[in-house]
Amino acid sequence: MPERAARHKPTVRWTAPPLPSRLRRVRAGRSTPYSHAAPPHAKSPPAARRPRGRLALPSPAPAQGPPADSAFVRPGDLVRLAVWQKPEFTGDFPVSSEGTIQHPLLADVRVVGVPRSVIRERIRTALLRYERDPPFVFDVLYRIAVGGEVRLPSLYSLGPETTLGQAVAAAGGVTEFARLDRVTLVRNGQETLLNLRAPAQANQHIRSGDEIRVARRGSVFSGYLSTLASIVGATAAILTLINTNN
Repeated sequence: MPERAARHKPTVRWTAPPLPSRLRRVRAGRSTPYSHAAPPHAKSPPAARRPRGRLALPSPAPAQGPPADSAFVRPGDLVRLAVWQKPEFTGDFPVSSEGTIQHPLLADVRVVGVPRSVIRERIRTALLRYERDPPFVFDVLYRIAVGGEVRLPSLYSLGPETTLGQAVAAAGGVTEFARLDRVTLVRNGQETLLNLRAPAQANQHIRSGDEIRVARRGSVFSGYLSTLASIVGATAAILTLINTNN
């Protein structure tokens, strides 16, 4: 049989369409309008969100203690002294009526009516007679009176940082008949009515010689009884007078 002629399929060549001018510039290494910036359809990253939760409120400022040189020592207060490795100078020593420390070796140290900085320097000068550069610390305790509707009315020696509310607590707290909204403070001969339920007044610091009196809450029933007793007593007196005249 005669050989069949070899059939060759025609070769089809595909030619890519011309690229847009913008892409041609990219291939050529030239910059494009979007080479350094995000494409217009790109989404910007979400903004940082604040953490959810309770708002952080500023913490209240602590009650400011009395300045170091604002309150003075009076007779009857205590001077608390601690001298390093000197037990004979360590302890709580009363302030005498002459205004000096009741200690046989510190009897000439006057502490009444002067600031704490002066007291410190006077104690240091006195200790230099017995010790070279003596390390020591000292504090004062104010004598105050707490009475009225408290469980342990008495005289107390407390530090200058003690508040009026803490002084009442040192006296055992109040009784069930106490009125904390009617507390009388006697200071330097002047009486002041305070409401210790209000933090601004309860956080006031004590001073030497303070007297704190907590008022008693009146009872309506006891008031009725006292009124009834007065009426009964007056009626009995009138009847007695009538019977006497008859």
